[in-house]
Amino acid sequence: MSSDHQSNILSVLITEILAQAALRPEFAFLGKSPSEARERLLGIEPGEKSAVAQIASDGLNLDQKSSLELLLQKELAQHGMSATIYFKRRNSFADRMTPPGNAATQPPPHRTGPFGVKMKLKPIPGVKKVIAVSSGKGGVGKSTVSVNLAAGLAAQGAAVGLLDADLYGPSVPLMMGLHGPLSISADQKMIPHEKYGVKVMSFGFMSDPYHPVIWRGPMVAKALDQLFYQTAWGELDYLIIDLPPGTGDVQLTLIENIPLHGGIVVSTPQAVALLDAHKGLSMFEKLKVRVLGLVENMSHFQCSSCGHLDDIFGQAQIEGFAEERKIPIIGRIPLHRRIREAADGGIPVVNIDPQFALYYMPIIEAVLRG
Repeated sequence: MSSDHQSNILSVLITEILAQAALRPEFAFLGKSPSEARERLLGIEPGEKSAVAQIASDGLNLDQKSSLELLLQKELAQHGMSATIYFKRRNSFADRMTPPGNAATQPPPHRTGPFGVKMKLKPIPGVKKVIAVSSGKGGVGKSTVSVNLAAGLAAQGAAVGLLDADLYGPSVPLMMGLHGPLSISADQKMIPHEKYGVKVMSFGFMSDPYHPVIWRGPMVAKALDQLFYQTAWGELDYLIIDLPPGTGDVQLTLIENIPLHGGIVVSTPQAVALLDAHKGLSMFEKLKVRVLGLVENMSHFQCSSCGHLDDIFGQAQIEGFAEERKIPIIGRIPLHRRIREAADGGIPVVNIDPQFALYYMPIIEAVLRG
């Protein structure tokens, strides 16, 4: 079948699915009439893995887009077809901005904190303590620490949630052995996946793993707000938030919205990683977020054959960092094949290997004490 012919068939199918869905009360957001719903299909483009259907997302929130994508995939599958759903606004962000002179519609002022952050703290209903796991630099193993911390807390009997806040490169779904799509509750909230006793939410459940998310700050902030407050978390003792590296939009959106119980900084021992860890730690301190401690990941290389230990990144730097910044080292995790294999296999190593679970216990205990 030629790509043009496939695109034509997909176009007809999707427009009809949209038109029929608009007649159902739960999809009334698609438009006032079937014809208006049909117009939401902006086009079909060929893709590497499958055709990409562009759907107009004007007026739709994250919940509505998730339920619509689920419906489209289900209906297309019944016809032996599939497509990657890509939501796109018809109007640019500038077109949607409120005119400066319209003071009546301006949002109320907020207290401005350090770095110009607008502090508008609003707790997540049902969540007792929020712990942010941060790193200044990518590739230091922060997500591995977050996954094992969450699974370890759950093994201790705590009610735990894990939020993967890295919208551009979500890795928690792979490390937890989970994939989308998500279900929607009766009150139109996203129901997180659950595994190893942990409720897991990630933007990776709602995006195509082969297509990049190319979003500016306002879109990132909106998506995070919906992940925070439009997820059916239920009652949690701890919500672990796996932050992306750096000190950008995601970190500021989190800190200006969510009352944090504490933060954990993850770094490898080499100087180039600690240079960025200084920035992440300073961000927490400046915004008065209590830092529970520093996790030294890839602390040393442990040979899986002979057990020989080698401090390939050195040790003097991490000790000096902890002393200079007056922060305790609450965990030292080795660079070992077993940990990597467990992460790639979608299983937290704390659940399958008592020997390596011991490395994460000091981190788990630090959170329980805090």
